[in-house]
Amino acid sequence: MNQIVTYEQPLNERLRTFLRIEQLMENFEHCLARDTAWDTQSALMLLLEILNLGARVDLKSELMMELKRQIANMERLEQVPQVDSSRLHGIVERHQQLIASLHAQTGQPGAALKNNEFLNSIRQRTIIPGGTCDFDLPAYHYWLSEPVAARHGLLRTWIAPFRNIHAAIVDILSLVRESATPQRTRAAVGFYQQNLDVNQPYQLIRILLGEKSDYYPEVSAGKHRFTVRFLRQPTPDTRGVPVDKDLEFALACCAL
Repeated sequence: MNQIVTYEQPLNERLRTFLRIEQLMENFEHCLARDTAWDTQSALMLLLEILNLGARVDLKSELMMELKRQIANMERLEQVPQVDSSRLHGIVERHQQLIASLHAQTGQPGAALKNNEFLNSIRQRTIIPGGTCDFDLPAYHYWLSEPVAARHGLLRTWIAPFRNIHAAIVDILSLVRESATPQRTRAAVGFYQQNLDVNQPYQLIRILLGEKSDYYPEVSAGKHRFTVRFLRQPTPDTRGVPVDKDLEFALACCAL
């Protein structure tokens, strides 16, 4: 079977932030699982991105509000006969545990690292192309030559405040993604448009294509409708051009 390639378009700023944190954390974990100094460098750059994003958004408050909103929606489903009440109660209980763990976390995640001179020196040099060379940051170069266990231990300490954040985001996004089953849909001459019911809490558009598809979607979404244009781009050296034929794809409009 062909592998499915999924494209996602968030419909609000909260989901947009959650998706960004999810991707950064997954990339961080991938780099942390490897031992070379290059992987450590990549992990540290991702950590700085996570810290920068966390400084711009009150992640704890946003997550707790979303968890409470999902709990309220889950509890309304208790009266529906077809609902698996055991799984429903498990989801509510897990959400409540996540809220408690976030509430117990003092201050904003990563706040203690704001005054870390080592990290700040690296952060300041990242805006300069090649600014983290060894002659610019000898202390950083020295640290990268330390044993892998020492480097990994420090990275795990620095990322620790975001573990609860990531766990909550994984649960939230999992439920949102599972809230809709992808349906086969046709795009006429590579273009598709659909109105959205403003009374439904739509949060995410998901488009699923086969791995062998030679086109990709560009999604433009607002509160009332969204459009999808399919483009072809044979190589990154050429500009994408609109698909000029009808095509089928799988679409899920996720609302929870």
